[in-house]
Amino acid sequence: MIGSLALLAILAAPPEAPPSVATTEDDCTLRWRVDVVDEDTGEPVPGATVEIQPSDQAPRRYQTNDAGTLLVRRLCPGPMRVSVSKSDHASSSETVELDMPETLSVVGLPALHDHHSEHVILIHDEGQSTVGSSEALAGADLAKTRGQGLADAISTMSGVTTLRGTAGGMAKPVIRGQVGRRNLIIFDGIRHEGQKWGLDHAPEIDPNAAGRITVVKGAATTRFGPDAIGGVVLVDPRPMLRSPGVAGEVSLLGMSNALGGGGAFRIDHAPARAPGLSWRVEGNIARHRAVVTPDYPLDNTGALTWNAGGRVGYLSEHVDIIAGYRLLRTQAGICSCLRVSTNEEFQIGIARSVPPEVDLYSTEFAIERPRQEVWHHLAHAHARVGLGEAGELHLIYAYQFNDRSEFESVRSNITGPQIELRLGTHRGELHYEHVAVDLGWGWALVGTLGGEVNYQVNAFDSANTLIPDYRQWSGGAFAVERFVGEQIEFEFGARYEGLGRTGLLSERDFLGQRAGGRLDESACTRDADGGAECQQQFHTPSASAGLIAHPSRKVPELNLRLDLNSSARIPAIDESYMNGAAPSFPILGLGDSHLGVERTWGAATGIGYGGDWLELELAAYTNYIDDYIYFTPEPQEGQCAPLSCTTRGPFPVFVFRPVDALFVGGELRFDLRAPRLPLELSGDAAWVRAWDLSPGETYLTYVPADRYGLHGRWLWPDTKVSSRGYLEIGGTFVDRQRRYDVEADFAEPPPAYVILEAGAGVEFPTDEVLMRLSLRGTNLLNQRYREYTSLLRYFADEPGWGVQLRFAVEFSAGIGSEGSST
Repeated sequence: MIGSLALLAILAAPPEAPPSVATTEDDCTLRWRVDVVDEDTGEPVPGATVEIQPSDQAPRRYQTNDAGTLLVRRLCPGPMRVSVSKSDHASSSETVELDMPETLSVVGLPALHDHHSEHVILIHDEGQSTVGSSEALAGADLAKTRGQGLADAISTMSGVTTLRGTAGGMAKPVIRGQVGRRNLIIFDGIRHEGQKWGLDHAPEIDPNAAGRITVVKGAATTRFGPDAIGGVVLVDPRPMLRSPGVAGEVSLLGMSNALGGGGAFRIDHAPARAPGLSWRVEGNIARHRAVVTPDYPLDNTGALTWNAGGRVGYLSEHVDIIAGYRLLRTQAGICSCLRVSTNEEFQIGIARSVPPEVDLYSTEFAIERPRQEVWHHLAHAHARVGLGEAGELHLIYAYQFNDRSEFESVRSNITGPQIELRLGTHRGELHYEHVAVDLGWGWALVGTLGGEVNYQVNAFDSANTLIPDYRQWSGGAFAVERFVGEQIEFEFGARYEGLGRTGLLSERDFLGQRAGGRLDESACTRDADGGAECQQQFHTPSASAGLIAHPSRKVPELNLRLDLNSSARIPAIDESYMNGAAPSFPILGLGDSHLGVERTWGAATGIGYGGDWLELELAAYTNYIDDYIYFTPEPQEGQCAPLSCTTRGPFPVFVFRPVDALFVGGELRFDLRAPRLPLELSGDAAWVRAWDLSPGETYLTYVPADRYGLHGRWLWPDTKVSSRGYLEIGGTFVDRQRRYDVEADFAEPPPAYVILEAGAGVEFPTDEVLMRLSLRGTNLLNQRYREYTSLLRYFADEPGWGVQLRFAVEFSAGIGSEGSST
C-alpha cells in the first residue's frame, strides 16, 4: 500500500504541486513549510497528519497534500511542537524553532515494514488490497492495548467484536459476523496455524511483538487463501534496524481485574563494525488471578503467559535475509462454572443467571483443573532479492509446532492431561513483485504473483474421541494486478487452492460416526485395527475485482470504493470429523465428512473522507454463501433434554450442517477534531444481519448484535517535559440480539448493555528516550452483562470494573539519519 500511495502521488500531482495551505487567525507573520517523505526512498507521503502546537496555544491538525507538503502561515516566533503520523509509517515528533520569515522542515517517516524499494509498489508485509476496507493500530494507539490479547486489542475497530472464551479471559476475533476459521491471522507474513477449531482456542499470537496490527475487513481469499472469508488480521513486527545503533523498549503493566500484571522488553542492535548485520531479542510475561464479575468471581480463570523470541538478519539495498524463532507458553484455568452435572443444574443456572455453588468460588492465583496448557513454536526464514528494474522476489519458509494439553477435573491420583493435540506445519511461499509498467495516458500497471505450499500433521492422544489424527497437503497460486490512473484505480485478482487430507479414524470413532450417518464411507478404507483412512480432496478457485476512485479534484480527500469477490472455503478438520467434547470445549460437537466447499459471492462498497478536521468511513456489504457450514446448537429430546446424555454427563450438542446463508451489514467510523480547540470526538457503529435461507427461513445464531461507540477526548497543552497528553471518556452500547431462532438455542439472547470507559495518558519525550504513561478504566459502572457471541453466557456474567496502568520506555542511541522502526 505504501508504494501504491507513492505512485498515486506521482501520477496525480503535477511536478510543482502547490503546498497545502492552512492559515491561522492571529497577527503573526512567520511561515512554516514541511515536506513529509518516506525515510527509506525519499518519496512524498501524501495524506500524512501533521499536528502542531505553538507555544501557549491549543494543538491544531492538518494533512499534507498529494505532494506530501504543508504550508502554515501567520505563526508567532518561538518553539513549536510538531508531530507527524501516517497509518502505514512510524510517527515522528520534534520541536521546531520559528525565528525566520519562512522555516523549512523535512520530516522522514520510517515505513512499517522491513524494506521499501522505490521500484516495488506492492509490499508483501502490507498485503491487503487498496480497494478493501481496513483499519490499523500503530504507535500510541497500539501502545494503549499492551497487555491485552489479540482479539481484545482490535475489538475497538468498527465491525470487529470478540468470541469470548472460558479460560483465562481468552478470545478470538469476530469480523463482520464471521468467527474463528473464517478469519485468517498473518504474523510477519506467515499464516498462523494452531488448534483454532475450538471455541476457546484463542490464537497463539503475542501482540507485544507487533509494531502495527491491521484488520482487512471482507473477503481477501485471492491474496491470502480460502480461510479469509470474513477478513484478515495482519500482525507486522517492528522492522529491524538498518543503520548502526541500539533501540528498544521496556514496559510494565498492572491491572485490577483480573488482578495481576506483567512486563516486556525488546532490544534491537545493528553493529557499526558489521554493516548490514542486525539482531533482536524480546520477551514478556504476564500473570493474573481469577476474573471478577460485578457479583462473584469466575473461579479458576487465572492465567500465566510468557513469550520469548529473537531474530538475526543481513539487510542491504538489494538483499535481505532474516531468520528467527519465537516461543509462546500459556497456562489458563477453565472456569469452574462450566461444570454441568445434570440437566436440571444447567437449566437452574440459566434461569437464576448465577452459577450453581457460586458461594464456593474464589479469586485465587492458583490454576487448577480444568485447565489448558499450550506451547507454540515458530521458526521462520525470510529472504528478499532485488532484481533491479525487474522488481523483487520474496521467499518465506516457516515451521510451526502447536502442542496443546487439556486437563479435566478427575480423581486426585490422576496427574496427566486427558487430551493432547500436537500440530506440526511446514509452509513455503514464493512471490514476485514487478515494477510499475507505464501504460501511457496517465496509467500504470503494478502487481504481484506467487505460490505457496503447506504440509501439516496432527496427532491426537486421548481415551475419548474428538478429532482424528490427520495429515494434509495444500497449495495455492495467485495473481493480483492493479491499473492505477490519476483519479481511479482498478484491481483484479485470481487464485487457485487445492487440498488433500487423510483422516486416520480409530475403530471407535469410525463406528460412531458411521452410526450417526455423518461419515462418507465411500472415501474410507478400513485398516487391520478396525479403523479407517478417509481421503478428501478439494479444489477451489477464487476471484476478485474492485476499484477506488477520487471523484472530485476539488475534494481530493474524498474516495469511493467497490469490491466484488467470489471466494471458496474448504471444510476444516473439525467440520468434517469432530465427534466429542473437550475440557475447554464443554459441548458435544458433531462434524460431517459429507460437507463440501462453501462458496461466497460478495460485494462491498464504501465512502471515505480524510480532511483536516474530519475523517469518515462508511461501508456496506452483502455476502451470499452457498453451502455455508453452520455450527449451530441442536437441542435434544429425551431424558436429558435439551442436552444430550453421555457417559461423561449431559452436554449441549452443536452440529455442523450446510445451509444457504445471507449476510448483510454496515459499518460507520468517524474522527472529528475541533478546529483550534483541544477537543476530539470519535465514534463507530456496526450492524450485521444473517439468515439461514433454507425452507422456513430463520436467523443464524451467534451473529453479533448491533454495536455503537462514542468517545470524547480533551488534549492538554504540551510543556517542556511532556506532550500528547489526553483525558478521554466514552462508552459502548450493545443492543440485545433481536434476530434469532428461539428453537435453535438453549437460552434467549441476553439484554442490551452499556459499558463506560475512561482513560488518561501522556508522553515524556527527549532526544533518545520516549516515556509513555497511561491509565485506563473499563466497565466503570460495574455493569452486569453477558455477551451474545460468548459461550460463557450460558453459565456466568462478563467481568466487572477494572483499571489498567501502563508505563513504557522506548529508547534509541547512535542511529543514523536513515532511521529505524522506532
